[in-house]
Amino acid sequence: MTAHRLSLSIAAAALVLATSATSYADESFETEPTLDAAAIVQPALLSAPNATVASQATVHGYMARFSLDTPFGPLAAESVELLAIRQAEIPAIETLERASRTAAFAHAFGEKFRKTGKSIWQVVSHPIGTVTGLPAGVARYFRKQVERWSGRAQSVSDRAAREFGADGDPFRTPQAPMSATRAPPPGTAAPKPDKPWYGSVGKEIGREAKRQLNYNTMRRQMARHLGVDPSSSNPLLRERLDALAWAAVVGNVSAGAALDAVGGTAAEVMSVGNRLNALVWELDEENLRERNRQRLSRWCSDEFALRQFLRRGGFNDSLRTALADELDALKPARGCNDLIEIGAGTRSELEARYLVNALRLMRREAAHGGELFVVGAALAWRSNDGRLLLPLPLDWLSWTSDMSEFFTAPQFRVEDKTVLVSGEASTAAQRALAARGWHMHLRSPYPGAPDYADDLSQGLPQAAPVPAQPLCLGDVAETAACL
Repeated sequence: MTAHRLSLSIAAAALVLATSATSYADESFETEPTLDAAAIVQPALLSAPNATVASQATVHGYMARFSLDTPFGPLAAESVELLAIRQAEIPAIETLERASRTAAFAHAFGEKFRKTGKSIWQVVSHPIGTVTGLPAGVARYFRKQVERWSGRAQSVSDRAAREFGADGDPFRTPQAPMSATRAPPPGTAAPKPDKPWYGSVGKEIGREAKRQLNYNTMRRQMARHLGVDPSSSNPLLRERLDALAWAAVVGNVSAGAALDAVGGTAAEVMSVGNRLNALVWELDEENLRERNRQRLSRWCSDEFALRQFLRRGGFNDSLRTALADELDALKPARGCNDLIEIGAGTRSELEARYLVNALRLMRREAAHGGELFVVGAALAWRSNDGRLLLPLPLDWLSWTSDMSEFFTAPQFRVEDKTVLVSGEASTAAQRALAARGWHMHLRSPYPGAPDYADDLSQGLPQAAPVPAQPLCLGDVAETAACL
């Protein structure tokens, strides 16, 4: 090719890019909608016993938010997936509520439990205060921890803190679809600020007290018996599971008596246990963390980032185990270090589930031998033949200005690229992505994917019909005026 032709080709390519950029800049953006709940999920999720789901759900951060009313108190579900999980946990809450009233636990909720529980709560809430009433071993452990922690600054000076600062935090850029949920929805309060450094002392002392009293073992046994996640963030479930486990260990109720009082079996309740690795019931917190460290080390070479991931962020032990399961199945050649650094920067269970479900979407579509890479705080997969997969485990993809900017990332400038959306996408989003050369798969299935309704578009507010254009008939002058 001559220099002249090369110059013409470059000029033509620049013209195409400029034209595309102009057309993208002129595109209109959407606000996230409010949808009919019955049009988003299957009827079974709206008709579970002892739970009433509000008739509408607000989409925020591309996830549908539901409100549930139960006899035990209100519940919120921040996605279709979490709605299914919350519904499945209600039978366990009912069982624990009944068990708390049985004679087997009557004496355990007496004065001795209240005093011991108060002492432990006091040290967890105010770790610089008294340790009176705690077992001697816990008291000694507490004093050592105070010495170890009291010299620490409030902000931890490590690499993750630097990289996740205001300038480098991938969650604070439009290149992170899941981080859109961090901004509080309209009319809601802003998130609470982080706890001071001594809050970590309280957590450590609480863990040590529970370990010595065999509390965690009892709690995991009860969770397994009910078929629920011991790390569940459901406040109604956690409150009852915590109380019954404390009552059992402090009141000297044997494990057998405790489980008999709980009643039922995992097979008799609507269990979510089929999505859990049995390790979350079998191993205590430290052993499970070590097991996950060993498993993740197969794919991640950065030991520092791995330690941060195992103790920081929005992941609980069950979700860390799920992430390790997915990496074992996916076998990425590269990219694990970036993944766990992103994982350490998550702030909520919803963000952690986004990453796990993104891996699940990849595993179903990707061939082995490729690699993970991150765009902002989102995950993508590049196969050995150059094919790009972008998993978006979202309930409803609206075409917002942030989403538009996300898709301008230079990593997406390839020809063969597919976006996998677990839920639905608006017409505007589908058109915009098609114009950018993306193949789109909606309702992309993966193990444990939410049960969406057959047609989510039925729940959208209906736009006013566009009036028909009049026919331009007449002479030349009349036709020109009409046009």
